[in-house]
Amino acid sequence: MLISFPRIFVVVAALTACACSREPVLFNDTNASAHVSMLAGTIGSRPVGSPANLRARDYVVDQLKQIGFEVRVQEMDARRHELGRTARVANIIGVLAGEKPDAIGLVSHYDSSPDAPGATDDALGVAVTLEAARVLATNARRQWTLLALVTDGEESGLMGAAGLVTDRDVMNRLRAYVNLESIGSSGTSVLFETGPANAWLVSPWARRAPHPRGGSYAIEVYRRLPNDTDFSILKTRDVPGLNFAAIGDSYAYHTARDTPERLSRETIRSTGENVVAIVSALQTSDITARTTTEPIFFDIGATTALSYGPVVHVALSAIALIAGVFAWVRVSSASVRSNGVLRWLLTLFWAWLGALLVGISMAAATWLLRVAREVYHPWYARPGRLFLLLIATGVAVGWAMTRAGRWLPARAHPARHPALAWSVTLPAWIALTAGALWFAPSAAYLWVLPLAAAGVLLAIVPSHNDALVRLASLVVLAVTATLWLREAHDLLRFIVAIMGRLPIVTPAFVYAAVLSAAGIMVMPPLIAVVASERPLRRPWMVTALILLLVAVALGAAYMAPAYTSEQPLRRYVRALQDGDATTATWEVASVEPGLDLGPNAPGAWTPTGGEAIEASIPWGRYSFPFVFRTAGPTLGPAPAGVSAFAIAPVAGGYQLSVSVVPREPGLMVTFMLPAGVAPARSSLPGVTRLGHWTATFVSMPPEGIAWDATFPGVGSGPDRGQTGVAPGSDRGQTGVRPRFDPQVLTGLRIAVTSSRLPGGSGWQSLPGWLPQETAVWSANATWVLPASATAAIAPVPPLR
Repeated sequence: MLISFPRIFVVVAALTACACSREPVLFNDTNASAHVSMLAGTIGSRPVGSPANLRARDYVVDQLKQIGFEVRVQEMDARRHELGRTARVANIIGVLAGEKPDAIGLVSHYDSSPDAPGATDDALGVAVTLEAARVLATNARRQWTLLALVTDGEESGLMGAAGLVTDRDVMNRLRAYVNLESIGSSGTSVLFETGPANAWLVSPWARRAPHPRGGSYAIEVYRRLPNDTDFSILKTRDVPGLNFAAIGDSYAYHTARDTPERLSRETIRSTGENVVAIVSALQTSDITARTTTEPIFFDIGATTALSYGPVVHVALSAIALIAGVFAWVRVSSASVRSNGVLRWLLTLFWAWLGALLVGISMAAATWLLRVAREVYHPWYARPGRLFLLLIATGVAVGWAMTRAGRWLPARAHPARHPALAWSVTLPAWIALTAGALWFAPSAAYLWVLPLAAAGVLLAIVPSHNDALVRLASLVVLAVTATLWLREAHDLLRFIVAIMGRLPIVTPAFVYAAVLSAAGIMVMPPLIAVVASERPLRRPWMVTALILLLVAVALGAAYMAPAYTSEQPLRRYVRALQDGDATTATWEVASVEPGLDLGPNAPGAWTPTGGEAIEASIPWGRYSFPFVFRTAGPTLGPAPAGVSAFAIAPVAGGYQLSVSVVPREPGLMVTFMLPAGVAPARSSLPGVTRLGHWTATFVSMPPEGIAWDATFPGVGSGPDRGQTGVAPGSDRGQTGVRPRFDPQVLTGLRIAVTSSRLPGGSGWQSLPGWLPQETAVWSANATWVLPASATAAIAPVPPLR
C-alpha cells in the first residue's frame, strides 16, 4: 500500500486544527444515574455470593426484561486453572435479536469490591449498559444482534468472565464488544485498551464518538500495571473489543468513598453518549471483518480523534527520523556558521547539563518535601501543589543556568537564537523517537508526530531567518502542546492515586520523570519561539519573580494536608484464627509508618520485618513497607465447618473427600495440603503456592462445597523427599517408588476467609478502633480449620 504525501500531511495537520464538538447522541443520564443510585446506594456493596449481589442481579435482570431483552442467568462454577481458583458466579446474558445472529456486546460487571459500594466500579458500567441498551433498543431495524453481558465475580479474579467464555451461544455470536470499567469518579471515560485484530473497530470511536478521549500510549501504560478487567479474559478468545474506563478522581476506587454522590453526572453522560454512538456505528459496519493490525489512535482535545494503521505509522516514523536528521544538520550548520564550532559545542553542553540539573532538582524537591514532613506522601491529597513546586523549581534551575552562562568569557557565552535551540533539541527528540518505536510502539506517536512536524518545517524554512524559524517553532509547539499537556496533567494525577494503592513508597523521581518527559517536548519549541540575542533589561526582576514563585509553591506544598476525608490513606487490616488458639494474630499495614489506632485497640503492636508468623499454614505476608502485628482477641467460632472428611482406598491409590458448609454467605475457602503433597486428580483446580498445593473456592453456596482428590498409592519417584512416604521404604534403590502414607492427608488445613471482621460495626463490619476520618480500610478475617487429626481410613477390601 502506497502512502501519498497529502494523506500524511492531513494526519499531521489535523493535530493543530481546531475541532468543533460533535453532535451528542440520545442518552438519558437521569435514568443512568438512577441505576447507579440503586446499585451503589440502595443496595450498596455487592461482592460475589452476598445477598446484596443477588438483589443487584435481580434488579439488572428486571431492567433488561423491561427494555425488551430476552434474559437468562448463567449460573456455574467458573474456574481459572492458572490461579487454582473456582467461584460460584451468576452472569446475566441479555439478548436483543437483530436481523443477523452475529452480535455486538455491551460488557460490564455488577459485583463490587467488598470494601466499596462500587458506584464507579462498576455501577457506572452497568448503568451505562442498561441505558445504552434502552436507547439502542428503540431502533426497530438492527442489522446485528445486541448482547448485554453483565458479569459476576470480576472483583474476585475475573471469575464471571472466565465462566462467560465457556458459554457456547455467547461466544458463537459475539463479534465485537465494548467493555465498561472505571477506577475514577470524574472525566470522560478513556479508551485505554483495544483487543486483537481491531483496527477496524477503533475507527467508529474515532469517527463517531461525540467525546472521544484516549490514546494508544495508554496501552503501554496499562500493560505495565498490576490490573486486569473482564477484557483480559475476553481478548484471549480473539474477539476484538474496546476497553473504556473513567480515571479522574480515582482516590475512591475500591474504598468506602466510592459512592453515587461522588460520581460525576458528566462522566455518566459522556460515557453513555460515546457508547451509543460507537454501537450505532457498528450496526452499519461489517462486524465479522477482521484485520491483523493494531492501530495508533489518540484524541485532540476530547472533541475529535485520529486513528491510523501501521503502514501510515511506519511512513510517519520514517519521515520523522529522516527529516529530523536532515533538519538537525541544517540548523546545526547555520549555528556553527553564526557562532563558531566551540561556542556551538559549549551551548549544546550547557543546555543538556541544564536539562539534567532541572530533572535532578525536581526529584530533589520531592525528596526534601518528604523529609520535611511526618509522612512519606505529603502531596497525596493535594498533588497540584507538588507539581507547582516541581515546575517552579525546574524553572528556577533552568533560569539559574542561563544566568550562570553569563559568567563565562564573552566569546564562550552560550548563544540564544531559534535555530540553535533546535540544534540542541533535535538529537534528543530523534533518540527518544527511536527508543519509543523500539520499546513502546503504541506510544511512539507522542514523539513521532512532533519530530515529523519539526523535521519537515525546519527542513523547508531558511535556518538563518529567525522570524520563519520562530513561526515554524510555533506550529511545532501547537503539535506538542496538543499531544502532551493534557495527557501529562491527567497522567500525573492518575499516578498519584495509583501509587496510593501500590504497596510501595513512591520513589522521589517518579513525578520529576513525567514532568521532564513533557518538558523536553514542550519547552524547546517554546524557547525557540521566544529566544533572542537581545539581553533582558531587568533580569533581576525575573529572578525575583521566580524565587517568589518557588517560595509560594514551597509553602503551599508544605502546608497541604497529606490525607483528607475525600483523599484518604488506604490501610489494611487482617486477622488469623489458627484452630483452637485463645488469641488471634492481627496485622495492620499501609504505605505510611504510623500506627495511629483508636481506643480499645489491641496493644503490644510490633513492626514486622517481613518475617512470617508461626501458624499451621503459610499465611503469606503483606508486601506493604509498614506492617504491624500483635496477638489480639480471638475471632470466635469459624463461619463455616467441616461436615465430612474421609480417606478411602481406590484402585491405584487413595481418595480424599472433604465437605465444608458455610454459616454465612460470601465466604472463600482454601484447601491446603501438607508441603510436598499434590493430588493426581482433583475436582477443583489447584496450584502450588508458598510450597503447598492449594485450591480455592470463592463465594461458597449455601449448601456448601465438596472437594474430592485422588492420590497415587506410591510416590512419584525415589529420593524426592516427599511427605507421605511410608517408613521403611527403600529410597536408595533406583527405580523403586516409595509408598504413599495416606495418614499424611490428615494434615490438610482448610482456611475460611471472610471480608467482614466479627464483632465490627457498619456495613464493612469494622472495629471501632480503626480510624476512618482520613483513612479507608480493606479488611479480612481467616479461620484455619484442621481437617481431622483422627480421621479413619477405610480398610482395603479383600481381593477377589
